[in-house]
Amino acid sequence: MRKVWLCVFYAVCIFTIVFSLFWMALPKLPFPADSGTETPASEPGLAAQGRAGQGSTDFYLCDEGGRVVVYTCTENGLPDKRLLRTGIYVNLLPEADAVRLKQGFYVSGETALRAQLEDLGG
Repeated sequence: MRKVWLCVFYAVCIFTIVFSLFWMALPKLPFPADSGTETPASEPGLAAQGRAGQGSTDFYLCDEGGRVVVYTCTENGLPDKRLLRTGIYVNLLPEADAVRLKQGFYVSGETALRAQLEDLGG
């Protein structure tokens, strides 16, 4: 009976290793809203895009599809349109930052936005 359990244990270990390698080898599928290209945080036109058509320089950062997304804000402080989808994955961030992004938070000004994205790893 001991040999049977030992064989079962080894079979489960081998299955786990093979499944893990298979899972890592799967191609990464883009999210439906993903355009296929990532916009770098250091893009020179970020300020112009953030101010296009509005006087506010507030930004809203949140988790969307497992990645950090930046929205511009309207005059009354509500998120308006998506400005930037970064390549920063929320599940790879420290727990405090991940929780903060899942709840969403506001950043005032382009300098603060750049600093926040740099702190998050962008």
